[in-house]
Amino acid sequence: MSKFFRFFAVILCISNFLNAQNSKLENKELFFSKEYEKFSQNDDYDGKESQSLHFSAEFKKFISENPETLSYNFKNLNNKVNVITSEDKKLRFYVWDTELGGTMKSFDQIIQYSSNGKVKTIYNKEQSDSPYFVSEIIKVPLNNQMYYLVISNGIFSTKDQAQAIQAFTIRKDQLIDSDKIFKTKTTTLNKIQVDFDFFSVVDRPERPLKLITFDKNKLYIPIVDKDGVVSKKFLIYQLNNNYFQYIGTK
Repeated sequence: MSKFFRFFAVILCISNFLNAQNSKLENKELFFSKEYEKFSQNDDYDGKESQSLHFSAEFKKFISENPETLSYNFKNLNNKVNVITSEDKKLRFYVWDTELGGTMKSFDQIIQYSSNGKVKTIYNKEQSDSPYFVSEIIKVPLNNQMYYLVISNGIFSTKDQAQAIQAFTIRKDQLIDSDKIFKTKTTTLNKIQVDFDFFSVVDRPERPLKLITFDKNKLYIPIVDKDGVVSKKFLIYQLNNNYFQYIGTK
């Protein structure tokens, strides 16, 4: 067999393998989409709870046992499970509403990341009951290290909500969320949270809300008054070699 045909045969084998892999993932995606619909549309709370718990357990098992999911585009499941991926495809959050909360929402999640060619998965074995969900990942280089600024949102009631930004990085094959890279006037933080009255921004069209933003190496944190009303002013943090340094308001 000539070198050309050997090369062609290898390419064909790889192509067949990838097609089979994608077919498997597509089938599982459709399965989980239907499973999510079952409990989200169930009006019986006991039945909903059982189905929701089953979905969380099975979905976590599937993601953890199939590392190739990190690069898979869950386009059919994405309106049920929010899949938020970093620009470099090395960090991903899967977040979904368990449908078991009331005015305080209940979310569960999986974190998936890649380090040195290996994909790792982080999740709670029990179903999470958190009012927070992730909506965005901002990738920035800092201190010769890549950081991921993860924006999360808390829904405690129809009125009381929050948005936060937290620094994550991958170091020594571990996902670290404790590095304090935000420098205020008096201290350094690994996370900044803004609590606010949702009705003060209810007319804003974007969902999820984008109150905390990053543009041209500057981080903008909205200023909120004592009643929780979001103002049009911001605390500004400038990215430098070592920190996001607070530089004033605008």
